[in-house]
Amino acid sequence: MRWKEFDREVETIRELLADPPGELPVLEAVRRAVLGANPYRVEDLPALRTRMSLLAGPAPGLVNGDAVRYGAWERAISAYVGGRSGQPADSLYPLVAGRAVLAVCCAAYDCWSRRADADLAGYLDAALRSLATGFK
Repeated sequence: MRWKEFDREVETIRELLADPPGELPVLEAVRRAVLGANPYRVEDLPALRTRMSLLAGPAPGLVNGDAVRYGAWERAISAYVGGRSGQPADSLYPLVAGRAVLAVCCAAYDCWSRRADADLAGYLDAALRSLATGFK
C-alpha cells in the first residue's frame, strides 16, 4: 500500500463520518466508515505483507511515516466522536474511542495478514462489533 492510498483511506473515513445515515450509534457509524474505507481483498495481501515487513524492519523513517498516518486515522475517529459527544476531539472520551478503534482494526489486520483466508472487511467487521458490544 502506498502512502497516498493510506491518506485516501483516512479521507474516506472522514467523508463517511461527515454525514452518516440517520442517527446511528457512534460505533456503528465508525464501523461502517472503516469498512467503506478498507476494500482490501485476499488478492491484495501480498503487496500489503511486503509493506508491513518493511515497517517491521530497521527503517525508522518508514515506521515514523506509518505512525503519522495511523495518528491521522485515529484523529479522524476522535474528531467524529468528539463532535457526536459535544467534547473536544482531544478530550478523554474521543481519544479513547479513536485509540480503541485503531487498536482493534490493527488486530484485525494482523489476523487477516497471517491467515489470508478471507477479505479484510470480515475481520474488521468482527473486531469492531466486538468493541461495540464490549467483548461479550
